Amino acid sequence: MKKALFLTVLTLALAACSRTPHPPSPAATPAPAAAPVAPAPAPSVLPPDERIFYYPSRDRALTRGDGSDNDMQWKPVGLGFADLAGKILHGLVLTDTELMDNDGNPRGALVPAGSRVSVREAGDWVSDGSGFRRLYHVESPDKSLQGWVRANAVALILVQDNGLEAGVLLRKIVIGGGESEFNLLVVADGDRATVLDTSYLPFPDDFHPSGILGISLKDVNADSHAEVIVEAETILSLRYLGATPVKWKAWLRRGADGALVPIFRYNTSFGSDAGYSYTATDRLFDSSGSGFRDMVRVDTDFTIVSGPDEFRTTTVGFYPWNGSQFWHAALQDLPKLGSVTAEQAAIRAEPGTGSKETAALSRGEQLYVFDRSDTRQARDDPSSWWYRVVTKNGAEGWISGTDIDLSWLDPLKVNREAFLAQK
Repeated sequence: MKKALFLTVLTLALAACSRTPHPPSPAATPAPAAAPVAPAPAPSVLPPDERIFYYPSRDRALTRGDGSDNDMQWKPVGLGFADLAGKILHGLVLTDTELMDNDGNPRGALVPAGSRVSVREAGDWVSDGSGFRRLYHVESPDKSLQGWVRANAVALILVQDNGLEAGVLLRKIVIGGGESEFNLLVVADGDRATVLDTSYLPFPDDFHPSGILGISLKDVNADSHAEVIVEAETILSLRYLGATPVKWKAWLRRGADGALVPIFRYNTSFGSDAGYSYTATDRLFDSSGSGFRDMVRVDTDFTIVSGPDEFRTTTVGFYPWNGSQFWHAALQDLPKLGSVTAEQAAIRAEPGTGSKETAALSRGEQLYVFDRSDTRQARDDPSSWWYRVVTKNGAEGWISGTDIDLSWLDPLKVNREAFLAQK
């Protein structure tokens, strides 16, 4: 990745770096003590591709690293096994896996996919020549099954609600010449499990070690659909050691194809040894009083240090609901709420009555207004004013200023109860 792109990341956004997969370097450690073994249930008859959905792909989620010799000492990202002590509800076995002794020797039994087991302890990471592996000491609920299984076949479930489970799959690779522990997000719903490389969300084109810091299941916007609320951190640069992992937050939901897709995400914090840092917080609002929280406000505090000088500033961004996600408004400004005053009005692809009509509106229909062209038109002629708008069902385009009436949205006054609940 070019340095110019990295500097762009340090101002407001994210950048990406690519790596070519190769086996990691050896690093052997001893395995822990053995445990009693009991016969396991019969293995699952379903093929793995019907039980597990890897996103964006299996090769990326289970990447083995890059074999680089740059010798960078990366810190682990996300939660490791020591951090999870006492928080694991149970282990979810993702694929049929052999039951072994503490030295990794098969005991002639399989633990079927879909099994829920207690995870008693974890062995050390061991290099097997083609990657890192570790073992978990597990036990079935009735204590009839005890032994050790491969950690890469077990998700550590941290939260569950109404049949929905979420947790992490722990991983370790060599990246940028340094060993990095990280984890993958796992969400299980019935017989289906999704394994998500969370670095895909900030870096859709390139893999970066990324790890979950916290997970919860909640209908965060009161639309009767539970979201997977994820807080994560992702290694930003594999070249610049002064770039700390970027921390971010996302609300995830299953898409039409079964994949976990974000309906909202933003960066919560970042810092570098060059003196640049930011932190951000979010608040939800119900702008219509319907009970559905249809707008998110994100306040971001920036700090830039240059020699003896320190510059601080705050920006406010707004993410209105566009029908499928909370989409960031183009302007760092509070949008207006528009109400259609004409009996019949149209949203058009571009400003002007000659542009293609993209949606028809009725009198009284409400929509969000993000940009206005009257500064570029005749100020005293309302018929020349055009506003860029998004309706509450997601239609986007431009509307004539003669067809709507505008009012400012003030989150501190609109639905005060929803505002106070976010304090």
